[in-house]
Amino acid sequence: MHKHQATTTDFKTAPMAQFVKKLQIIGSVGFFGLIIYYPILFFVLDTNANSLAYITLCLFWLPLLPAIKGILQGNPYTFAWSNFVIMWCYLHGLTAIWTFEGNKLYIVIELVLLTAAFIGNTYFARFRGREMGLALPKIKELKEQEKAQFEAQSNRQEKD
Repeated sequence: MHKHQATTTDFKTAPMAQFVKKLQIIGSVGFFGLIIYYPILFFVLDTNANSLAYITLCLFWLPLLPAIKGILQGNPYTFAWSNFVIMWCYLHGLTAIWTFEGNKLYIVIELVLLTAAFIGNTYFARFRGREMGLALPKIKELKEQEKAQFEAQSNRQEKD
């Protein structure tokens, strides 16, 4: 994996490893699959359609929409924070698979899309961030830097 010095919009031009591109595709397919699937699930596939479908759609579908632009652009930051919304949607899927008494195939499809989005988004954000030089430093490196700064400061104080 090639490391690149990042700027604020460098995610658009920095070179990307092949496996990172695959992670981006997995995350995007899961994410956009959910955006397409939720209205179909709540309005078409739900045979017991009632007015609560609009509330459910607002709770689980609308929060996905703000991330569309960043996901399309390939912004690793958006891939990372969109997982918070995906975890919110997992609540629906896991609760439904446990409590729903009808055909659970629709819920399994939802959980597969959620899992693809979560795994793809998580690892894309992680590895793309590393490629761009956005990774957090290791604790060992931070301790070494602090020690060097402390020793340099101590040496200056001794000289004075």
